[in-house]
Amino acid sequence: MNRREFLSLSAVSLYGAQQAQKPKPDESVTATATQQKTPRVGIVLSSFKGAEDHDGTKMAALADPRPPDADLTSTQIDAWVRKAIELGNTPTGGLPAIVSEEDWIVIKVNVAGCYGLTAEMKGGGVYRPYVPGMVTDPRIVQSLIGFLTEKKLGGRISVVEGAEEWVAKDRSKLPTDGWTTDWGGAFGGVTYQGMIADFQKKYPSVKFDLFDLNYEETMEMPVPNDAMAKNNKAGTYHLAKTYLHCDKVISVAPLKTHSKLGVALSLANYLGLAPGGKYGFPKDKLYELGDLNEIVVDLYSYHPADYAILGGCFGIEGDGPSAPGGKSVHYNILLSGANGPAVDTIAAKIMGFDPDKLKYLALAEKKGFGGHDADVVWTRGNDPDEVKKEFRKSQGA
Repeated sequence: MNRREFLSLSAVSLYGAQQAQKPKPDESVTATATQQKTPRVGIVLSSFKGAEDHDGTKMAALADPRPPDADLTSTQIDAWVRKAIELGNTPTGGLPAIVSEEDWIVIKVNVAGCYGLTAEMKGGGVYRPYVPGMVTDPRIVQSLIGFLTEKKLGGRISVVEGAEEWVAKDRSKLPTDGWTTDWGGAFGGVTYQGMIADFQKKYPSVKFDLFDLNYEETMEMPVPNDAMAKNNKAGTYHLAKTYLHCDKVISVAPLKTHSKLGVALSLANYLGLAPGGKYGFPKDKLYELGDLNEIVVDLYSYHPADYAILGGCFGIEGDGPSAPGGKSVHYNILLSGANGPAVDTIAAKIMGFDPDKLKYLALAEKKGFGGHDADVVWTRGNDPDEVKKEFRKSQGA
């Protein structure tokens, strides 16, 4: 039974089925099994000149390494993303082993802002000035989709977001939105809409689409294994069917600080899955349900990321995750892996945060999604201690 068939059950049946399918503890853990279960995270600076893995395996350098503060071409970014995917491997084969040819893949990007809008052009959203680092670089998504299509992975690929600032321009009637803006040329002229159109033309047998989740058709569903948000007495959330029905979720987000979470990384990217059409702009009705750390883990619970990519050329430090409090950090780093909390743990450490003090990671571990001990993560590529770059923390975190 695939996810679309599974989710056609009633909410009560769904919850019961998920409880019944919950894996039982492994009583016969061997050293080999432990190694197989150890989460792996790839770390790649744009300057990566090769390394040796923990088991002695040689890892080749980037063909054209560049300094971590260099401006990168689309060709250099493509090689960089593919290296990150290679190093964010799993013992069973990494991304090609996770995604099948028939899967409906949802790529959750973080497009918190929109270049080209002003405070007078809200169109239903909440205006925040655009700052480099507050959005997922579309060139990273372009390289990811290029990798998937070349490997014949995915029968449908949907790029999705439910931002607070903007809604699709066919609804807002504004001149631009997060899918059509050219970002003032910041990403070499790549737009999400143009990218998807190009892929559809090149690969007609695969379906490509963009979804503004704020106004997609939703379902109200119970949180698997109970809601953590204390004020969510019903234990349910409204979520877009696109997210609930897809087969695989890949989260792609920049490195950002956050005034309430400490950092906004793979798991915080899930806040964009809550539709503004139900929770408002900003999503006050969502935030009323409890502590934001709890809400993040609740939303993540419906479909934990099958794969996560973090970073890019720019991130945000300070009172983020967006302007006016957030300031840009130019640091070319990518992290990747098949366990979202593990990727977040290593990213937070690199940013100068103590993962043990990030509440949402502790809650994710309690829910069974993975621990937040950086010492038990198998990192590949650049050494996390050697690439550490202190991001200025939010005063409110």
